Amino acid sequence: MPSLVFAHGARVGHDGATVDNLAEYILFGLYVAAGPLMSVLFGIALVKGRKRMMLVQRPAMALPTRAPPVTILVPARNEGERIEECLRSVLGQDWPELEVVAIDDRSSDGTGRVMDELSQGDRRLKVVHIAAGPPEGWTGKCHALDVGVGQATGEWLLFVDSDVVLERDALPATMAFALDQGVDLVSLLPKLECRSFWERLLIPIAGCALNMMHLAALTNNNHRRVAFANGQYMLFRRQVYEAIGGHRSVRDRFCEDIAFAQLLKEGGYRVRISWGTHLAAVRMYDSLAAIRRGWARIFFAAGMGTPGRIISGSAYVVACWYSVWAAIGWSVWRMIHPVNAFGAWGWLGVAGTHLVMLTGLLGAMYAWSGNRRRSALLWPVGIAMLLGIFGKSLRMCLTGMVEWRGMRYRLRQSGKKRDWIVVE
Repeated sequence: MPSLVFAHGARVGHDGATVDNLAEYILFGLYVAAGPLMSVLFGIALVKGRKRMMLVQRPAMALPTRAPPVTILVPARNEGERIEECLRSVLGQDWPELEVVAIDDRSSDGTGRVMDELSQGDRRLKVVHIAAGPPEGWTGKCHALDVGVGQATGEWLLFVDSDVVLERDALPATMAFALDQGVDLVSLLPKLECRSFWERLLIPIAGCALNMMHLAALTNNNHRRVAFANGQYMLFRRQVYEAIGGHRSVRDRFCEDIAFAQLLKEGGYRVRISWGTHLAAVRMYDSLAAIRRGWARIFFAAGMGTPGRIISGSAYVVACWYSVWAAIGWSVWRMIHPVNAFGAWGWLGVAGTHLVMLTGLLGAMYAWSGNRRRSALLWPVGIAMLLGIFGKSLRMCLTGMVEWRGMRYRLRQSGKKRDWIVVE
């Protein structure tokens, strides 16, 4: 019969139990490296990244004597339910030299009518109606904004999505920072307004994943090539916008914001991305189907149809996050089938610490996005749904097809050049 006597934490016997102990310790070391250790590094990166992006503060920095003229551009397609609140917040900005250009891009609901009605009561608001689809090689939003810029007179251009609502001091705070720091593009990450269960669970996780996958915080380092911006709120120095070719230079991009940031960094211009939950809010999607469809498109388009970041993100989530459940399950197995004195309780203690750490990190992330910290208690469900969204993005990468704002596009590869063509 084999010996079951423990000696210094190892079971010794002629059945090769010491080999089992060695394998157990190797497996445990791999788990610690892939799970708890990577979680610590993730937490450090999360905290340092947020600190690096806490730039635009309230109260705002002092403005120069002359406030430069600003044009705010708001493109919209079938946003009849939200466009009025957005435009009223835009028109309510505390800025003396303000012009607003609202672009109705082929809307079939009441979007254009709402714009026209608001313009009758405020001469600062210009409305542009686009009846035809974009030219070949253009995405709808880029074409709409290119047309809108043609009506703009401001020295600075602020691009705001139609589902964003601004606080009254959003523009003054951002402009004061840009002028004080000599920045050419300032982009804000607004509060993620979530009203339903699935919104509260999924959207903050997806937003955090996008920022981490693209290393957004490193944008604020002039010596790094990393570049990221958020098209929901981008304040551009017009002279620089025109110098890089405006929207014509990114006409075939769905995530034109990231493309703009990359062009600016390559040109030696200064780009900053800032936390802006105190200055702006956005409700992106209002149903589970819309969340899955919308975020799958975003992950797909942000990588220009390449799967590298999506695969890396998926592998990280499985290895770092879901490994905690495998460790807990293994600890139960070792309670029933012990190998050494370390056994089950060693696994369970480290896995429990890992679980608490993960939940705490996600709780902070939810709170930073302007949502309930307790949503992190359901992170296993949220992360599983995120993996499903990643899978949907990967299918898009395989087919090269994406549907955006009612139009279908196919990714076309010509040598090193990648662009989109309209399918229907």
